Amino acid sequence: MSDFPALPYPWQQEVWQGFIQQFSDNRLPHALMLAGSPGLGKRHLARAMAQYVLCQRPVSESACGKCKSCELNRAGTHPDLIQLAPAEPGKAIRVDDVRALTEAQGKTAQQSGYKVVTLMPAEAMNSNAANALLKTLEEPAADTLLILVTDAPSGVLPTIRSRCQLRTMAIPPNEQSLHWLTPLVSGSGHSAAELLALTRGAPLAARDLLEGDALDLRARWSSDLIQLTLGQTDTLSVAAGWQKGDGRAVLEWFSGWLHDLACWQVGAERARFADIDPGLTSVLKGISPSLLHRFQEKLLHSKKLLNSGANPNVQLLLEELLMDWGVLLRARAG
Repeated sequence: MSDFPALPYPWQQEVWQGFIQQFSDNRLPHALMLAGSPGLGKRHLARAMAQYVLCQRPVSESACGKCKSCELNRAGTHPDLIQLAPAEPGKAIRVDDVRALTEAQGKTAQQSGYKVVTLMPAEAMNSNAANALLKTLEEPAADTLLILVTDAPSGVLPTIRSRCQLRTMAIPPNEQSLHWLTPLVSGSGHSAAELLALTRGAPLAARDLLEGDALDLRARWSSDLIQLTLGQTDTLSVAAGWQKGDGRAVLEWFSGWLHDLACWQVGAERARFADIDPGLTSVLKGISPSLLHRFQEKLLHSKKLLNSGANPNVQLLLEELLMDWGVLLRARAG
């Protein structure tokens, strides 16, 4: 897939076709929210939408790539495209940035067309920024499209969600993901099915596992958690090791591990639990589903904290989670 113009991925076609139809019928909403699990290409789709709307001569349901607007977009200098994001990963989107957006919306588009704003991730807005954006949504400017992208729509103010047309992206059918991913991972030593299993079916997340030491890190996290579960290491040592990496990646992996555990407990096949030690099987099978569900809720809350830009102490957060895991295991033993 070429970098420009951006084209939707195969599993995004339904959302894309609906968007194209709305644009053709002059029925675009003033705000769209793209929501779904990480690794589905929501940010990519937002870029494709922005390029299409700003293009002066869109062709074949994509930006033409040749007009002046496309040239400005390709160079990253389009004056009618505003991109709001945290200054650094894990930080909050600031209220001053949202206020600047409000001011820019009141001006006429310099290319005599739409003005487009992308805001991602939407859950990274602090309370002041969210309230400032709400004022913008309550009094939308003409010919302006705001595209919010979020992995966690529950982390966005309900009053903001209610003023956006929601487009929820589901995990693609496994056959479609395998067809797309298989040629990309050929020769890597890992099968597309294996990588998809590790990311709960998210194709882009599966592809990205081949970058750097992502797979080695997940193997290390898994080994650490198994050792902790069997009493072969301690909470502080595991938390100290985990906090050296990307806290969000650790929690996303842990969330997937727990999801697979819950499915495996009720008889579903999960590759990561296929050949585990009988002693570990006994421990994991004995965990109460209700306690496991409560722990998953605690983990979800921790993910929201990290994604909100609240800047919590990652090591303390991990220590608390892993101590709760120990409490859960002791409750089973009791």
